Amino acid sequence: MRYSKITSAAYMLVFSWVENFLKGYGETSYSKEAGQRFIAEYILQSNHSPSHYRRAQTLIRRLDEILENKPFAPNFEKAKLDVPCRFIDWYDKYIEYLVKRRFKKSTITTRRRYTGQLLNRLPNTVLTFGELTAADLYNVFTNYEWPVVGYSTAKVFLSFLFENGATKSDLSVCVPKPVRPRSLPSVYSGDEVAQLLLSADRTTSIGKRDYAILMLAAHLGLRSSDIVNLTLRDIDYVAKTIEIVQIKTENPLTLVMNNEVEEAITDYIQNGRPTSSSEKIFIRSRPPYIPITAASGYSVARKHFNHAGIAPQGRRRGTHALRTSYATALVAKGVPYAVVQEALGHDDPESAKYYVRVDVRRLRTCAVNVPKPTGAFAVMLGDLDRVL
Repeated sequence: MRYSKITSAAYMLVFSWVENFLKGYGETSYSKEAGQRFIAEYILQSNHSPSHYRRAQTLIRRLDEILENKPFAPNFEKAKLDVPCRFIDWYDKYIEYLVKRRFKKSTITTRRRYTGQLLNRLPNTVLTFGELTAADLYNVFTNYEWPVVGYSTAKVFLSFLFENGATKSDLSVCVPKPVRPRSLPSVYSGDEVAQLLLSADRTTSIGKRDYAILMLAAHLGLRSSDIVNLTLRDIDYVAKTIEIVQIKTENPLTLVMNNEVEEAITDYIQNGRPTSSSEKIFIRSRPPYIPITAASGYSVARKHFNHAGIAPQGRRRGTHALRTSYATALVAKGVPYAVVQEALGHDDPESAKYYVRVDVRRLRTCAVNVPKPTGAFAVMLGDLDRVL
């Protein structure tokens, strides 16, 4: 089915969990009822991340589809929708526009999918975009279920149509704004981060590598993708800087290394790194000696969170949690938002304010006094006091 080796391995891992689950109940074959029990118990386990839970849900759904003789189709094939012929020209122009703007392949795939859904759900009476009305869009968005990304994709596509003269008015304002609660960042205290770093056994080559990865995330706030793509040429030992082009934003970033980070990287390169033809710094510890992936960077952090015995308490345990902890510590120290933004390599000047949400000490300074009760509420409290 053209799944990558990484995705296949992830599925096989969940398969092993399902197998162990069945053995625990003395069962030897899979059933839909067993699958539902597995999901019900799986969600109660705090040592699994949300992404693992979603993957488990997908796998159980796949198994149930096999039992029901339903066709097995990868998710990316859903993007191949048959766009109505009357809209195909503007659809192709939109995709061409995305390619010219150098959007990532995954982003273009997502926008193909939900733009195609939007066009397929428009009434047959709408023959051209010039005839499209707010009422038509209202019916589309109320009669079908849409994920958050579907709304955002529709909004961008409708803006594109208006800017290029395909619609008479900017219909993007008709797209509903779904309420999506923004979760708090996963933040660990300075003591917890220190405890995590101590869990790496720096007497072994793997420990030296893991320690260097954790230091880059905890002390410089680098993303996992940027850590694993670091090359020997990216480090300037004279200026004590790391200069990269970020994988996510494609923007350049220069960071100053402190002594601890420099020592951790040097120790791994000189005393722990296997001999390899790759320019990338972080290499597999076993043959073949090839660069590790961003997923491996996440696994390194997760492993040491477990070794350190740090209770997650609902927090994430990857390198990104160390990045958010680093940013939150900077904000808590009163570092200006512009400096935090530059240190993290963010595009949005407002992004650093996200980390203020967990800085309880500074939030207390914004608290207002509770107003005195008035009206019916004051009367109710008075009656309650008399009763008590």
